[in-house]
Amino acid sequence: MELLPQSREALDEYLTPSGDDLEDQLSEIESWAVRTVPECVAMSVTLLEEDLTFTFVRQPPDVGEAADPAGPAPPAGGGWHALDEEGWAALARQQAAAGIASTVSLPVVHRDRVVLGIDLYACTPHAFDDRLEDLASSLGAWRDGAVTNADLAFDTRRLAEEAPQRLKERRTVEVAVGLLAARQGLDIESARSVLHSCARQAGIEDVQAALVLLALPDL
Repeated sequence: MELLPQSREALDEYLTPSGDDLEDQLSEIESWAVRTVPECVAMSVTLLEEDLTFTFVRQPPDVGEAADPAGPAPPAGGGWHALDEEGWAALARQQAAAGIASTVSLPVVHRDRVVLGIDLYACTPHAFDDRLEDLASSLGAWRDGAVTNADLAFDTRRLAEEAPQRLKERRTVEVAVGLLAARQGLDIESARSVLHSCARQAGIEDVQAALVLLALPDL
């Protein structure tokens, strides 16, 4: 599998020098996943503390493309209702992204805290059946926290595609916070709090407030 271009951009341009280590770790996770489940066609890893997602996909490039945006139709036949688990499963399968037939989400826990989310996507319906123990063991994940077929629509791909822009916005905020701290004689955390309070009072996002601050003349 290969990194999405946006995931490559995030790793190459926006992360600190430790990003090299992160790429090695992501590649190792991908290698173990494919070795354990050969039908795996995509993988996303989410760093929960940083709220960033990186995604690998197998060629052809249309794997994981979104399904019909009009949405799924209710399953045929009478008697289906909102609490019908089989009905919801059928809806999820109808809305599955191209090439995705089954998924599993595995949390990685460190010191009683979930630090990573690993989402695997396969091209066959039962690819993860009877393999969860091996996957959890090889990936260092929490087996009892595994959830299957929760993301047949491959929503983590969208999150990965947004990562470069989100990182750029964070950098803009950090620059503005540093400038505010220097101008007002504040420590960084106090400056961050001031910027956030101003943004909230104005009803705008922190990054918008940061852009306004950076556009102001140096008084």
